[in-house]
Amino acid sequence: MSSLSLTSRWSFQLVLIVTHIVGLLFFLKGFFPSKVVLPGFNEFSDESSPFAANWRGAPQFDKFIVMVVDAMRSDFCYSKERSHMTFLHGLINDGNAIPFTAFSNPPTVTLPRLKGITTGGTPNFLDAILNIADDNDNSQGLFNQDSWIHQYSKLGKKINFFGDDTWLKLFPDQFGETEGTNSFFVSDFTEVDNNVTRHLDVQLDPAKSEWDGLILHYLGLDHIGHKGGPDSVFMKSKQQEMDTILKRLYSYAQDSEKTGENVIIVLMGDHGMNEIGNHGASSAGETNAALSFISPKFSHKGSPAAPLDDKNDYSYYSFVNQIDLVPTLAGLLNFPIPKNSLGVIIPEFLELWKKDDQKKKIVKENCKQLMNLFKAKHSETEHSSIWQQWNKLEDKAVDSTIEEHYKFLLSVQELLATAATNYNYEDIYLGFGLVVFSTLAVLIVYNYYFFTNSTVYLGLPIFFELFTIAYSIHFHGSSLIEEEHQIWWLFTILSCIFLGVTYFQVNREATLYWILLSVGLRTLRAWNNSGQKYSSKYTIASYLLNQYPSILWLLIVVTYIGTAIITYIQGGIVDSFSLFNDRKNGGSADFQQAGNLFAFMSIFISSSISLSFKLCQYFNDGHKIPQWINWLFVWILRSYGVDLKYSINDAAFKFKVQDINIQMARLSNYAILGLLVSRAVLGKIRKVRSGLITDVVNIASLFLLQQTKYENIPIFLVLFLIKFSFTKLVISTQSHGINIDQLIIATTIFTICVQNLSFFSFGNTNSLATVDLSNAYNGVKSYDVFLVGLLTFVSNFAAPIYWSLSSFQIILEPSRIILDTSLQIKDLVNFQFLRKSILLVKTMASLLFYSISATNLVGSCINLRFHLFIWTVFSPKLLFFASWSILMNFLVDLVIAFVILFIFY
Repeated sequence: MSSLSLTSRWSFQLVLIVTHIVGLLFFLKGFFPSKVVLPGFNEFSDESSPFAANWRGAPQFDKFIVMVVDAMRSDFCYSKERSHMTFLHGLINDGNAIPFTAFSNPPTVTLPRLKGITTGGTPNFLDAILNIADDNDNSQGLFNQDSWIHQYSKLGKKINFFGDDTWLKLFPDQFGETEGTNSFFVSDFTEVDNNVTRHLDVQLDPAKSEWDGLILHYLGLDHIGHKGGPDSVFMKSKQQEMDTILKRLYSYAQDSEKTGENVIIVLMGDHGMNEIGNHGASSAGETNAALSFISPKFSHKGSPAAPLDDKNDYSYYSFVNQIDLVPTLAGLLNFPIPKNSLGVIIPEFLELWKKDDQKKKIVKENCKQLMNLFKAKHSETEHSSIWQQWNKLEDKAVDSTIEEHYKFLLSVQELLATAATNYNYEDIYLGFGLVVFSTLAVLIVYNYYFFTNSTVYLGLPIFFELFTIAYSIHFHGSSLIEEEHQIWWLFTILSCIFLGVTYFQVNREATLYWILLSVGLRTLRAWNNSGQKYSSKYTIASYLLNQYPSILWLLIVVTYIGTAIITYIQGGIVDSFSLFNDRKNGGSADFQQAGNLFAFMSIFISSSISLSFKLCQYFNDGHKIPQWINWLFVWILRSYGVDLKYSINDAAFKFKVQDINIQMARLSNYAILGLLVSRAVLGKIRKVRSGLITDVVNIASLFLLQQTKYENIPIFLVLFLIKFSFTKLVISTQSHGINIDQLIIATTIFTICVQNLSFFSFGNTNSLATVDLSNAYNGVKSYDVFLVGLLTFVSNFAAPIYWSLSSFQIILEPSRIILDTSLQIKDLVNFQFLRKSILLVKTMASLLFYSISATNLVGSCINLRFHLFIWTVFSPKLLFFASWSILMNFLVDLVIAFVILFIFY
């Protein structure tokens, strides 16, 4: 094929790739629009408003304190097995605290939840993305939205705030005294809360501080969950710390009562967490947060004695919507309910008003506010039952009861809360059109290429098309998306069978590698839970992490040693580092030995630092280091001059170890990067091209190990075995020559299967709740949106990245994988003119997979846009697919591959 035709094909394919990505981005823009809300700020409905001062005098409370404990799941406050907040239990039993379980609408991440508990509205899924916006980005601010923050400030009240700086982004210039702390540095359990508590000495001293409202947002418990889960060794002490702070706040409320001021304390979680400590989805643990109203004024005796028996559904005491906080505060503090609130005033608090007509007017005010919102969004021809109920309540001749008012409130709340988003259909259909166009075009190009190439067995490209179409159909079912790992297990097995029948040679030698491949795949499948519906503790990862940590760390050490060994022996790193050795020109063997030593030391140092970092990180996350490897931890501490008399709960010691973690992670990153750059530069100088792809894969594997959770690190031994076995099978087909296109399609089929199977076998799902942040801050001292975003991507896509790079190694340098030097001369990497063509065909096949998949997923989301699970299942899948398509297929499979093949060489 001529150079011009190859260039033309590349140009056209790049146009298709860009069209695919642009179409996907346009669709996402239209599918996740900014939420439409009513402008302006609410006012009392009339002069006889139950909240108006001239109607009933002073409000029920003069001041408020809102204490938000991030990720405070309901059982952390109320359960016998999980709660250590004994002071709170005493307040509940004495009637001074009224406890609830509050439902937090998904997505259960901080930004949308704070919008919900301040405006009373349901969250927009786009807020889950904005939740990771940069510190200086105020795009998510509630400048023109009504909220109880605005309404209370409008009364001339002063609110002070300390804690998660998301509040400061939402409400710039609306607080008095403030100090924000960044919510994303999840490695910090202690200082992030101390920065809040240290203000209490001044804030709780009437002589030093004046405020009408105080908001405290603590982050440590959430960070502990992300790093160690709800059963972390640090969870008990953190709960006790929060309980002690609550005791201080209650003591202030008692002292204020003696001087004639009533103070209400609201203790709440913005959301909960699942059983691995993450959140963002819609499981019971994530949506059921704690909510308690506390005051010496209360004498509520109707609650069962705390703590309660543990409940699997996390439902304790009365169940309310978290947004019900908004109208409840409006009533208790005497201001209009925010305009876009969907909340319903909590019935238990009506008892504070003694007369029935007062209670009815309070509920009526809530009804008018919700009906104003309903009228703005629905005509009188829609939802006739709501209009009938409203007309009855407004009929002065009918004496409607409080219960009837509440029935109406709950009906309107349910209807408005489940109302569809105002999609931007222009962007949606433009994006869909571009995606469909790119799909049809790549289908034509793909089929034209393979059907006009007579040397290709057509069964392979046809199977790949059918395989892709069959896979993409699952996007039309919510349960199939939730349990996608099952699909990839099935497709991996079917693909291996098909390749075994049609492509690989079957003989006695191949049988051994088929057995090894099968063992590797089955081990991979059993390593972790992967689905969203079913989970089990009977997994390899769970056993190793929780019951056999000594074996886990033995496997981790073996994995690092194995990675170091194959890095040393597989590629061309030794030849590259032997800078002055040239046997053809009489080079000395001493230089060869020096090169060997330098290569060995560089690999050994990089691997050792990375392993040492993971050990320190393991300790800092609350795990006990196995005795047999504790000597290494002690040596690290001594190297940094740290006192060996330490305790796992010693905050000062943890800070020291955290500093060591940051330094070691940075040092390891520099060492790995230095090793990679040295190999590329010295290889160019020495003209050692062979083995470069293998070296990149192996050096990158060291970094991927560092970004992987401890319990998953040994999986890389399994990945090495799978790659070795598959490559052996590939080599066995090449005894009579190499059909390059068949090799590319067979490898692409297999690597797409193991990419996805490995992704799910690492414990990932299509839920935001399983996005792992535990390695997103390795080497990062303060929040940086680019670095944290990059590390988050790498840590969650470590296995797919490994297989993406390995696919080029299998195609171009298979002899390096199986350590057969006699076959190196046949490696395709030695034929420079083939590299562009190979990358083109491989990219075309991958684009076919992602284009067909995007067409079905986007079409499914359009068709099911009013589906019950559109925000909890389909929307997260859209975001994950965008990551696969843009970051994996474009950035890794194309851009990074191009850099390796055409810049490093």
